[in-house]
Amino acid sequence: MAILARPEALSGDVLIRPARPGEEDVVLDLLAAAAAWLRGRGVEQWPELFPAGSVRARIDAGEALLAEEAGQPVATLVVAEEDRELWGADAAPAYYVSRLAVVRHGVRLGHRVIDWVAAKAAARGVRHVRLATAADNPALRRYYERAGFVHVADPPHARWPTSLYERTAVL
Repeated sequence: MAILARPEALSGDVLIRPARPGEEDVVLDLLAAAAAWLRGRGVEQWPELFPAGSVRARIDAGEALLAEEAGQPVATLVVAEEDRELWGADAAPAYYVSRLAVVRHGVRLGHRVIDWVAAKAAARGVRHVRLATAADNPALRRYYERAGFVHVADPPHARWPTSLYERTAVL
């Protein structure tokens, strides 16, 4: 089930909505800009370009979201109800956040997006918001810790050095 069916106010003039078929390039551009920003700081965590098919699949599943301000895209993320690859099949119900990318000028926009996901989770009785991040990116790990996430594990089976984080949804 998709977390969001229609646009909602995120905060101020920022709306969050499902990405629509045909908006793959919008999502890909946001992800590419974030990847370039990371590479400019010596972090090789994301590919230069994500595969368009993987973005299309997330859009088709209703998991890819866009945030817009004054009609311009300022953030994207994926929210799924499972991540068996990293968290396993027996994990408690949670919302799994991935591919969070924000335009640099958005003041605390990433934290506001995460808070919005946590509020959605709580409203639906889902106790946790989870994510995976690069284990070798201490700045990003601190960013998520400041957003209320707690380090849970570093799975040895992951394809890249990964740290799993979890945050309790506000119930």
